[in-house]
Amino acid sequence: MKGLTTFFSILFIAMQLHATPAEEQDVVIIGGGVGAMTSAIYLARAGYEPVVIEGENPGGTITMSHHVENWPGAEKISGEELIKNIRAQAEKWGVKFISKKVTSVDFKQYPYKIVASSLFDDDSELFYAKSCIIAMGTTPKYLNVPGEKEFWGRGVSNCAVCDGALYKDKTVAVVGGGDAAVLEADYLSQMAKKVYILIRKDQFRAHERQRLDALLKKDNIEVKFQTEVKQIEGGEDKVSQLALKESENVLPIDGLFLAIGSTPNSQLFVDQLELVSGGYIKVSEGQHTSVEGIFAIGDIADPVYKQAISAAGDGAKAALEVEKFLKVKLAEASHPIEVCNAEQFNQILQSSKGPVVVKFYSSRCRPCIALTPYFDQACEKLHSKMTFIQVNISKQYSLLDKYNVLAVPTVAVFSNGKLQKRYTGFNDVKDYLGSIQR
Repeated sequence: MKGLTTFFSILFIAMQLHATPAEEQDVVIIGGGVGAMTSAIYLARAGYEPVVIEGENPGGTITMSHHVENWPGAEKISGEELIKNIRAQAEKWGVKFISKKVTSVDFKQYPYKIVASSLFDDDSELFYAKSCIIAMGTTPKYLNVPGEKEFWGRGVSNCAVCDGALYKDKTVAVVGGGDAAVLEADYLSQMAKKVYILIRKDQFRAHERQRLDALLKKDNIEVKFQTEVKQIEGGEDKVSQLALKESENVLPIDGLFLAIGSTPNSQLFVDQLELVSGGYIKVSEGQHTSVEGIFAIGDIADPVYKQAISAAGDGAKAALEVEKFLKVKLAEASHPIEVCNAEQFNQILQSSKGPVVVKFYSSRCRPCIALTPYFDQACEKLHSKMTFIQVNISKQYSLLDKYNVLAVPTVAVFSNGKLQKRYTGFNDVKDYLGSIQR
């Protein structure tokens, strides 16, 4: 495990070396589905400039649904059209979409680091984020049999709540033997004429025995144990039958629902955030994760509902929580940043939008102590235009050598990461701090 951690650390550093540095962002949203875009709309309307890194599947899994009939205000709409409408609304409010995929993150220091790679080449971009919303969803598990991709959305689905109403008075099959399959079959039994449950083994894996017993009493439910789908067949753009491995016969159906689970796309966060059983990101009220300022929404944090509308609700909650978080950070920004190490120092120089004013001081230096209220006042007044940081010389020797600091108090002014001016001594520093406030 230690070797693996070291490997990923080296990989992350290598990615940064090839990454294009970017300005610090208020909020970066990872994922491009319904929840992600809902968060982006809320934040953009609140006056922020959210950046949405869409990943390899812009719009999320709902784009594979040819008919969505449970989205409020749209009696019938394709998933692709729904996403198109929501994205247009987001773009209207100035949301910036990035067509890249996130390949690494570092939530262990602030501001947070996010590396996004091009979908087409080796180019990478490094983002610094004050806050982050994770909306990367899950990857459904598939049968990987002939006909599955061809008829996906045309008779093959993994969401009975989404598509079940399309099969009223028709014959459908559910693949799976766990609690999810029982729920899917139960829901479908309320509208379908016939529901087959196809189970690869000789028994159910469901834990909710009471629900299972009630389901098996229904007249339109038929269970086929030790049954596997060999091929999905059909014509005229829709499913008509299943070829089974155990039989030369076929099973005529109108629709096939997969209830064999899905995998949260949380691999990036194994060493960054607390996860729960199944690999889902653990969240508390308001979609907060185990790291302050990082939020998770939708299927990647929801092992139960997995609906577009619940992801949108999560997105709205997370956006409102981000607003609260950023207001606190803005208040903190009115106070100078105490630098803890050289890496943090360099990171601030790279990510700050304006000039960086650095005070080198000693806690035993009387002129340094006397300058404190002047420095704090300048920071409070100008923090939206300049970044103010302070360095205790007794703790950061490497910075003293690098910038040739020979006396305190010294104030150094940086722009675009490079030293521009230096002021040394109480009077010179005080005069400089007074001049920038006029």
